[in-house]
Amino acid sequence: MNVLIVDMFGCSYPSLGHQIFSAFELLGHNVRSFHYRQHHLQKFSLTNRLLNKSLIKVAKSWPADLVFVSKGETIIPGTIEKISSLGCKTANWGPDEPFGELQKFNKIENVSEYDAFFMYDHQYVNRLRELNPNSYYLPACADPLGVHRELVLLENRSFPSDVCMVGTAYGNRIPLMQKFVGKRLLIAGPGWNKAPNELSSISLPPVDLRSMVRLFNQSKIVLNPHGASKSFIMPNPRTFEIPASRSFQLTDAHRDIDSFFRKGKEIIIYKTEEELLELAEYYLSHHDERLKITQASYNRVIKEHTMVHRIREILQRMNLQ
Repeated sequence: MNVLIVDMFGCSYPSLGHQIFSAFELLGHNVRSFHYRQHHLQKFSLTNRLLNKSLIKVAKSWPADLVFVSKGETIIPGTIEKISSLGCKTANWGPDEPFGELQKFNKIENVSEYDAFFMYDHQYVNRLRELNPNSYYLPACADPLGVHRELVLLENRSFPSDVCMVGTAYGNRIPLMQKFVGKRLLIAGPGWNKAPNELSSISLPPVDLRSMVRLFNQSKIVLNPHGASKSFIMPNPRTFEIPASRSFQLTDAHRDIDSFFRKGKEIIIYKTEEELLELAEYYLSHHDERLKITQASYNRVIKEHTMVHRIREILQRMNLQ
């Protein structure tokens, strides 16, 4: 099958689009990519219309069986409809809140035009089905044999850091990380440079995915507190990326976690700050138990939560296998 991946970064390494591209290739499909934010042309109405026309032209000139869009927030209504008229199947997999209520620029204007629309978070699926009845829940995943593979073998790690946090400095995360001042901390991501000095002075700027994995591998515990907004995607990609790198995760309670990992055996959940601190102290001092859970969570990702698993599910749902 010929698959055209329409991606915000043109499927460049190590982006989400690259992971999707690689998964289709591993499944034996012929794959090409289209960069829908090429040269930032999507920022202007005229040049964005030209990008959309170019997308239609590419889909027409290369006989794609499936045009697969990753997010596609700047694709103009009517573009996917025209591509479908060429005989292509079309699908969208949305990693962000699709109605523009959290961030206006994320709004997807053409949900109804796709043959199938997939969403990271099921809290939006019922609303999406009002626009497109072929809308489905498909959660995040990881690429443990590619982008997210461990860079330092678990058995060879010296763990120079006790606690690691990679992500945006949301309002609920700053006071949480302050609780760990005095530990050996690794913090990276947007906004930490504006946090209180005890955090900003040790923080790193945003890092790429490979650097993120290296920070995970250097740390005994990787924290994954979700964002403060009710619109925050759950489970977030870190839920799978941390164990994919064979690293130990502490995360807050979120719905459906039992659908992905066994609590207490493959993932450790905290409900309050007090419980987080108790669990962190426990697992910092119980090395063998921590490594056992780390390995179990990695095994679960390999078995059920890789990008190949998710792409297979999409193809099965669309009867394209």
